[in-house]
Amino acid sequence: MGKAKVRVAIESREDCIPDFVCVAVCPEVFERHGDGRARVKGGLDAGVFDASLEACALEAASLCPRGIIKVYRVDGDG
Repeated sequence: MGKAKVRVAIESREDCIPDFVCVAVCPEVFERHGDGRARVKGGLDAGVFDASLEACALEAASLCPRGIIKVYRVDGDG
């Protein structure tokens, strides 16, 4: 079993509004995309990150006005 990781997803990304709170709170995980919405770094809808970023990802999720950011723990192999 590998090192713990977190999977961060923006569900229903089409519902994202351009306030970019997630980018401000957790720029290690989120970034602005050219389509005017936030995206998860390394992909549009989801990505897997080191567990050390769980706290900032969870804070971004809690502050998302649409409630579309989800954070899941996964093992390092997932």
